[in-house]
Amino acid sequence: MMKENLPEILFDSSYVSEIEERVYKQTMEQCAMGRKIVGIYCAFTPKELLAAADAIPVSLCGGSEKPFPVAEQYLPANLCPLIKSSYGHAVADTCPYFHMVDFLLADATCDGKKKMFELLQRLKPLHLLLLPQSPVPEESLDYWEKELYKVIAFLEKNTGKVITENNLRKQIQVYNRLRRTVENVFQLNTHDIPWVFGSEIDAITSMGGFECDIEARIAEMETAMEKIRHRSLSGRFLAQMQKRPKLLLTGCPNTNKKVLHLIEKVGGVVAAMETCGGLKSTGRLVDEGDEPIRALAEKYLNVACSCMTPNSQRIEIIGELIDRFKVHGVIELTWTACHTYNVEAFLVREAVEQRFERPYMQILTDYSQNDVGQLETRIGAFLEMLG
Repeated sequence: MMKENLPEILFDSSYVSEIEERVYKQTMEQCAMGRKIVGIYCAFTPKELLAAADAIPVSLCGGSEKPFPVAEQYLPANLCPLIKSSYGHAVADTCPYFHMVDFLLADATCDGKKKMFELLQRLKPLHLLLLPQSPVPEESLDYWEKELYKVIAFLEKNTGKVITENNLRKQIQVYNRLRRTVENVFQLNTHDIPWVFGSEIDAITSMGGFECDIEARIAEMETAMEKIRHRSLSGRFLAQMQKRPKLLLTGCPNTNKKVLHLIEKVGGVVAAMETCGGLKSTGRLVDEGDEPIRALAEKYLNVACSCMTPNSQRIEIIGELIDRFKVHGVIELTWTACHTYNVEAFLVREAVEQRFERPYMQILTDYSQNDVGQLETRIGAFLEMLG
């Protein structure tokens, strides 16, 4: 497939930089007034609890290979790049977000992260949520609810704020509005011809690091959607987009943008993403009519992460997204040494090819640029096959 420049891009890294600058300034102002910053690492962390304690969540999953040399003084070189990047930035103090956090909330997901957290707690106060290994049994939900009550006690002690039911219900409503808005951004690609690049969706839905003003980010996303809708009126733009196969990107968190950008550089369009921070996390809302802690436990325990077993819910989500977004093929991103996603890739491939009857390709890579040429060739050949 012929490579071409992305046409009429409205939202890119410069757009994200503007958000980051504004959010950083707002966060500094809020910190000066006494608000605490809490570092988080996973989609299982209930941000509503943090916001109800008047704290500011910030995601600390690293996306760069630059801190690897420092990280490898403490961690194995053959460990997952996300873990090495996250820890390397922390121990080298090269991440302004980590530098500013008051304490950390971490989830016991994969083995690599769990052991990394043992080292990380030497740098910042850390509370570990002991995540159940299966979302299915009722006792897992009961257990997870008790873990959330421990989080409440930890937050109240470290913020000096009491998490009231009214505040918690308010934050549940705010974050549900955010999830609906992110869903609406993706929804623009359910047409036969996609209206927006996956790289643009990634930029539009970026929280800019600190989540200090959710309502403002919702408003910005809505403004971005209006610009996308206006652009969709351009016959030239739609003619260019019509040439591009629609892909579903699934697998590991899209913390490093290498694969996402390569897919669209070579000639595809990532119409939907079933990843942490994507549709896997936003698709299920918190029940606003239920008792709030139980409702949060139900929502967050049902994140279809490969650390869970069984994880059949992920297969169902992938099938639903294939139909809803009318994708031509599925690309699975697996970071090197992410064993849970790598093993689960067998089941995903089987379901995509046999049950959902779509072409599938797995990309096993890390954060480096060493394999970019090889990946371009492979992705290009896959897109050619899709026609």
